Amino acid sequence: AVVSTQSTGISAALSHLLPKHCLSKSDIFIVSKLHPKCQGKDRAREAVEKTLQCFGGYVDVMLIHWPGASKVKSDDPVVRKLRKESWVVLEEFKKCGKIGRIGVSNYTIPHLDGLMGYCLIKPSVVQNEFHPRYQEEVVLEFCKKHDINFMGYSPFGQGDLLHNPTICKISEKHGVKPANVLIQWSIQRDVTCIPRTSKPERIRENMCYSSFMLDADDLHQMALLNDNHKFCWDPNRVV
Repeated sequence: AVVSTQSTGISAALSHLLPKHCLSKSDIFIVSKLHPKCQGKDRAREAVEKTLQCFGGYVDVMLIHWPGASKVKSDDPVVRKLRKESWVVLEEFKKCGKIGRIGVSNYTIPHLDGLMGYCLIKPSVVQNEFHPRYQEEVVLEFCKKHDINFMGYSPFGQGDLLHNPTICKISEKHGVKPANVLIQWSIQRDVTCIPRTSKPERIRENMCYSSFMLDADDLHQMALLNDNHKFCWDPNRVV
């Protein structure tokens, strides 16, 4: 995923690396995000146009990264106006074929209810923190009801869950890494899992999730870990 403020650097890297590895832009899937400082009609349009310019006029997915806006208090009602304006901008670029799918990130149920009340194009993706200690049951049900893909980030709980006794016990049972257990858990919950690592060996390990299935007891034990603990930002404070 590329935040709109990082587009130039990422684009330059891709221009160098894709030809080096005999790849083209069609071989990759680009997800970009609208930074909180780009909320509102004019700033959102400028940010999207810059992102599209960097990536050859098209990105596969564009998300509103956060329900709030930079330099605006979280409880200020103006944030509702700004994120609505941003969504309208994304719809415009979606309609003209420059963005494949549009969605949101870090939206709670009140944010999603508000969005569904004014959107002309419903979100294709909701990307939120998701792991056994923060299971987002209500948002998952919302997404299933509205046929929206739920994408879960921070599946390892910023590394904390890789050392959780329950997760480690299940990983030993199946002869896999704790990371594989956490990824497989998301997959079996019908969640698109996006683990993050910069190490090639970890990327290869993470791809082994499909070599086993968690059984009913595994899923039950992992369900018991849910204590609504967030490791990342908390959007519940944003009106």
